[in-house]
Formats: sequence, C-alpha cells, structure tokens
Amino acid sequence: MKIQQIVLLGIILFAGINSTAQTQISFSKPITDNFIESELIKEVTYIPLQYEKIGSISPDMELRHEDGNFFILDNKFNQCVYRFNEEGTLVNTIGGQKQSTNGDNLPILNNPVKFNVNPYLEQVEIFNFENSTLERYSYSGKKIDQIVFSINPADFTRDYDNCYWIYTGWNNKETQFRLLKTDANGKIIDKKMRLVSKCTPFENFAFSNFKKQIFMCELLGNSTFKITGNTISETFFLDYGSKNLSPLFHTMSANDSYQFLSHNGYYTIKKYLENDHFAYFFLNCITPGERQIFHIIYDKQKQKSYSYFENAAISAFEKAQALTENDELVFLVSPRKIRQLAADASDGLPIVFSELEEASNSVRNTMIVKIKLGSPEN
Repeated sequence: MKIQQIVLLGIILFAGINSTAQTQISFSKPITDNFIESELIKEVTYIPLQYEKIGSISPDMELRHEDGNFFILDNKFNQCVYRFNEEGTLVNTIGGQKQSTNGDNLPILNNPVKFNVNPYLEQVEIFNFENSTLERYSYSGKKIDQIVFSINPADFTRDYDNCYWIYTGWNNKETQFRLLKTDANGKIIDKKMRLVSKCTPFENFAFSNFKKQIFMCELLGNSTFKITGNTISETFFLDYGSKNLSPLFHTMSANDSYQFLSHNGYYTIKKYLENDHFAYFFLNCITPGERQIFHIIYDKQKQKSYSYFENAAISAFEKAQALTENDELVFLVSPRKIRQLAADASDGLPIVFSELEEASNSVRNTMIVKIKLGSPEN
C-alpha cells in the first residue's frame, strides 16, 4: 500500500474513533505564541548548581524534584545520580562507577539508563542496563539492596503501596502489554494496556508523580493517563489532526511504519506533568527537514489550554522536568542558551526574565530555573 493511501486511510479510521478523555487539546490551528511571552508566567527564579567540573551536568539530563532535593541522573560521564539541595549545593552522589579489581584500576561502566525517586521510602532507584538490575539506595547514598525485573523497562516508577509500574513501550518483543505491575521484588502481578503491533519499537520516559497519583504518557500516543490505586483512567487526548496515528499504524511492518513517520511527520510527547492546578506537556513535531517544539499548559481552574512554541534552534527551555505543589515548572537550563535567547529576541527577553538574563552573564554552571504559573487576569 502506498504511503499516501495509508495516510488517507489512517485519517478516515481516526475520524471514527470516539475518545473518552476528560479533556481534548487540538493542534488544528497554528501555534503562534512564544513560550517566554506567556501570560501564565508570574515569576522566574534560578538556582545555580554548585559543582566543580564545568560541563558535568547538561540540560538534557533527567531530573526529579522530591523532598526539597533535586536528583539528576548522569548517565554520560560519572554514571551516577547527583543530589542537590534547594540552594543548589551538591549534597552527595548516589551509585556511580566502581573501580575494577583486576589491577588496571579502570572504572566499571554500569550504564544507569533509568532512575526513580521514591519519596515514600526516601530511596533512589537506579536501573542499570548492563546487568539489568535495579539498585536501591537511601538518599544519603547507602546501597540498600537490588532486584531484577523480568523485563527491561522503558520507564518505571513505584507507587504508595510499594508496587512498581513498568512501561514497556510499543512492539516490545518480550510482551504485548505496555504496562506491567510488579510487587516490591519485581515479580509481575498484573498486565494492562495490551497492544498487538508490528511497528518499529518505541519507548520513552513515561511517568511523572504528584502526591499519590502517577501520570503516564506514550511517545507517539494521543492519550495520557492517570494511575490511582489499580485504576487507569484517561486524562487528556491530544488531537494532532492529519498527523494522528490510527490503529492501522500497528499493522505496518517496522520498516513501513518508520517510512510512514518520516514521510508524514509526527508529534512526540516528551514530558507530561500534573498538579492540582495545571497540566503541562512538552512536545516535538518532526517533519521532513524541520523540528518544532511546543509547551502546552492546561489551566484547570479556567478549563482552558494555552499553546506555545519555542525557538527550536536554541531550545533554552527544552522541557520542564517537574511541576511543584507551588505551581512552579522546573527546568535544567544552560546560561549560554539564555544568552543566545536574549540576543535572538528582537526586543530582549520579557521583564520577568531580567534577573535570569543578568545571571546568565556571570554563571557558568547549569542552573535550576523555576517558572511560577498563575491564571491570567480576566
């Protein structure tokens, strides 16, 4: 079947699907508002991270914010989790490379590809790809124990009841279920969200947490979900218009599905966060020869969504990594990117960013940047 026919049939099939999501967000209109000019931004604060080696922490690393700590996974250089306090001081490192015992004194690479912070037990859990083990540490860095999952996770998190939720991705060769629940020792006790697919495999960071709720997204999916107890409910439906993927996509071979995406373009959800007042989405739109990035914020009080683009060539605010109880979006930001953004803006950055812009001229290390949200005035 030709790609043009597949696209048309996909659109027709999608038109007959009724979403049961609580809220729909449409991408039918061009997004013309700039994120840094958002009327939702009430305050911008920054915390320079204090570490010695320049470049040790890059903005594309994964961050978790729990219990007044910033935990950052370094799977590039030192292969550990850094723990910083609210002032940006490095408190300690967790995990990390070990020296070999055969006399050559070289580091043993353990490739910590995923991690989770469990605030209920005050533990940091690191999944190592090399030996497929999940190592559990206290916040202070003391190793507690380790377990083995029966399947390698695309992402994982732990709930209040001490159970793990594992996202497996699309077309995982080991299972047809995208969501697995295990006990505290990694034994599978439930399987959910079955999907039979032939497409090229896709996986992603899927989970975020707020209070006792778990939120989940899929890289190419339209729907987002909330896990409460053992119940999974749909939260949002993102309508990408002509770039929606229909169920037909999962009947395509790995090569055909890849060619389809390359030809038609596609949206990806890179981050999905929620708290009591807002929901946040960071998306990429990939089309032949172009990448666009978007921040979508849903105001629960006004029941209204706000869509913003960002300069993809600079990507100063690549994605928010946390949404705090105080309605703050938490970013890892390079001072160099802020300087580039200020130089690129025709009239300079909005006044709410003035202190951050000034700091970027003297700060060298990556910064924690908090952007406080608030409903616009009527």
